[in-house]
Amino acid sequence: MKKIIILLLISVIFVLPVFSQSMKMAESNIYRVYSDISEEAAQYAATAMDEYFKLYNRYFHFDTNRLESKLQIRIFQSKQGFDNYLSSIISGTSNSYVFLQYKNTNRSELVIYKMNDIEKMKKTLIHHGFVQFLKTFIPNAPLWMQKGFAIYFEKSLYNDNDKTVTFQDNLDWAVTLKKYIAADRKDPLNQKLFSISELLTIDTATANKNINVFYAESWGLVSFLMNSKYQEYNRVIWDAISSLKPEALKLENESAVLQSSFIWTDKNTFLSDFYFYAESIKSFNELIQDGIKSYSEGALGDAERTFIKGMIINENNYIPYYYMGLINYSRKDYAMAEYYYHSTAERGGDSNLINYALGVNSYANNNSEDAIFYLSKVEEGEYYEKSLELLTTLSDDTDEIPESIEDSEKFQSKSSK
Repeated sequence: MKKIIILLLISVIFVLPVFSQSMKMAESNIYRVYSDISEEAAQYAATAMDEYFKLYNRYFHFDTNRLESKLQIRIFQSKQGFDNYLSSIISGTSNSYVFLQYKNTNRSELVIYKMNDIEKMKKTLIHHGFVQFLKTFIPNAPLWMQKGFAIYFEKSLYNDNDKTVTFQDNLDWAVTLKKYIAADRKDPLNQKLFSISELLTIDTATANKNINVFYAESWGLVSFLMNSKYQEYNRVIWDAISSLKPEALKLENESAVLQSSFIWTDKNTFLSDFYFYAESIKSFNELIQDGIKSYSEGALGDAERTFIKGMIINENNYIPYYYMGLINYSRKDYAMAEYYYHSTAERGGDSNLINYALGVNSYANNNSEDAIFYLSKVEEGEYYEKSLELLTTLSDDTDEIPESIEDSEKFQSKSSK
């Protein structure tokens, strides 16, 4: 056994310099980042992760003076480089990012690789970056807290211009959680979800066997405790965080959380309030469906409020912006309608439909010059035919304008693919 350990240590000693030779290093206040991509890539990651660290710590309030060294991240250009490095350390690979945690925290590091899907890469880095953050201060934190908060933070946005991070709610698991709650209500004898006490003390093997349930429920618990309108539940999460000890074992931290916070809550009331909170959450797609329904029924105020909520959840999706254009067009607020149509185009909306909508909007606003400009940009399909009809109307100098822009449902079905 000793010979095997010595051979492993020798392999690590000789392999690490090989990797480090091709790595560029950059530092920020909190992070030291190595990358075989470029020094610029390493610096970008270090600067961005400093801001995510601030976001994480706005909730946990850890004393940064306790940091013995900077948090380390290693970024590989390819999955192959990532696999080769991991194989040299742990004799295996991973399909996701890995936080290598050592008793000597100076050696611990988050190992990642560049993904083709940049949005997925950002989300995954935020997730595992939080795990690194929490384990740096609390090596044996409860698993529900590690993953619940990691998912909770995943959609927060880093602004390249002012180098700040804005928290954005992540509701990706809302539909899944509500599905499990509905199943449990229908069949109480065959529960899908963990009991709260089971969730608070769950081990990695059990979580992995029921990964969808675990992810949905751990995220839901964090979201509930953070956002409940009842202050006693908000207090639970702060007491839970305050009870964590860096020197404690996992079981000890789990016991401390139970004793300091959850033991004071009535289990039945807590579960009922948790389920009611989860069932009231609307995902982005659910909000869009509700908004379209309200719009089609002429309830413009309800539709507007619903689409605004959708824009807050996902500011990059063009569907709510398009419908906000329709709503303002219906109200004859043509300036706001134009703003929302342009916002739709900026987010990748159907250019032919948007130019047609802008043309109709300009015509309704007695701006024939802009109407001709936009309608002339429509190139093909049914909107091309409609634009020709309206251009003919313009040339005839009549006062007829469309009451509304048709085919909004067709636009929605296209854009949601």
